[in-house]
Amino acid sequence: MSMKTRRFIVAAVAALLLAPMGASTALAAPPANDTPSGAIAVGVPSTVVQDTSDATTDALDAALNLCGAPATNGSVWFTYTDATGEGLLVDVTGSDFSAGIFIVAGDPTTDGALVACGPGGAAVRGDAGTTYYVMAFSDTVGVIGGNLVADFSALPPAPEATLTVEPRATAYKDGSLLLRGTYSCTNADGYSSDVEGTVTQTVGRTKIEGFFFVYPLECDGDVHPWEAIVTSSNGLFAGGKAISVAVVIACGVFDCTGTEVVQKLQVTRAGR
Repeated sequence: MSMKTRRFIVAAVAALLLAPMGASTALAAPPANDTPSGAIAVGVPSTVVQDTSDATTDALDAALNLCGAPATNGSVWFTYTDATGEGLLVDVTGSDFSAGIFIVAGDPTTDGALVACGPGGAAVRGDAGTTYYVMAFSDTVGVIGGNLVADFSALPPAPEATLTVEPRATAYKDGSLLLRGTYSCTNADGYSSDVEGTVTQTVGRTKIEGFFFVYPLECDGDVHPWEAIVTSSNGLFAGGKAISVAVVIACGVFDCTGTEVVQKLQVTRAGR
């Protein structure tokens, strides 16, 4: 036996003697909520902190990725039943890795449908009694996960809006038309809300159409007047009949609402 071989055997024996009795390589197991069947039920408001470094991804994650996230690594699942219809907001920006969110209405393994998704969080509002499945994941290629911090909360109240259009309008000599009405909006940002629409009138053989836009709005819950000057690129408005299609759009932080009014108009020439 050569000296080189003898030294190798001695080193191998020494390594065995130094190893703890019964020691074996530990295989990390994925968390219980690695799939929808083990989803953790949450309430609002609540915060879940979880180590997702051993979580996995699968074909279901890929099938749900309709938002085009770069990756769906280390996905874990939660479930929430919205008893009131107030909605759900999930925020994962407090995690120590770049995380994304999928929200599915119903069981994603059967007939559930993806209703919201986004990097850093997502929000959804639907019918009372809806059960949502929430998937949190690493959206970075090559990063499995880490310390997930998921905040669950209800959404603020939904925006509300009302709109009226006065049935009488005024046509001026320059062919423009003055339209008036009222609006109200609540739970909305006035700088993200507006009144807009069209006025259509047939003069002779010409169908004249003009667009109007009123911005910003005062979304304080009170009723406010609005007015708009409507002009057309294909003709001049005149006295007679016309029709207006108007909508008020009120937007909050997470969602918008719209109310449409179709109003027949009697247009009077200015000075009459």
